[in-house]
Amino acid sequence: MKYALAMMLLACAALVGCGPTVTVQNSTGFVVRAVITTADGSQTVAPSPNESSSLDVSEGAYSVSVIPDAEWVEYAKTVRKLLNDQLANSSQLSGAQLLDVVQRLKDIAARMKQYGQAAGGSASCRGSVGNDGNGVAQVSLGADGKLVVACK
Repeated sequence: MKYALAMMLLACAALVGCGPTVTVQNSTGFVVRAVITTADGSQTVAPSPNESSSLDVSEGAYSVSVIPDAEWVEYAKTVRKLLNDQLANSSQLSGAQLLDVVQRLKDIAARMKQYGQAAGGSASCRGSVGNDGNGVAQVSLGADGKLVVACK
């Protein structure tokens, strides 16, 4: 009986999560690093643009601190270089492919500009979760281009 109960508890924790969670929703154009701190300690997640990451947490207060991910800018520079290389060999591209490369270059430039405005800054918020509730930290960019995070 004890074995069956232990297996049920492990299955609950592995598959569904038995307690509250905190989800970081990233509405920016670049990866962010978010440190979620609770009474039990701190854990880090790195949601991609327009994605989210969740952690199981214990009941009580939590805080979320967010910074732009420095590794993302290196990735963006690599993508930009590859796209520029394709553009340099544009005779090998169809018209549609050429337009796609140009659009992707514009997109990566806009994201890098957003990253540049947010770089060097951080944002944080505080919230609380109960056993039957979950917390959400919404990460976005303010009108000044700086990171904003709101705990709900």
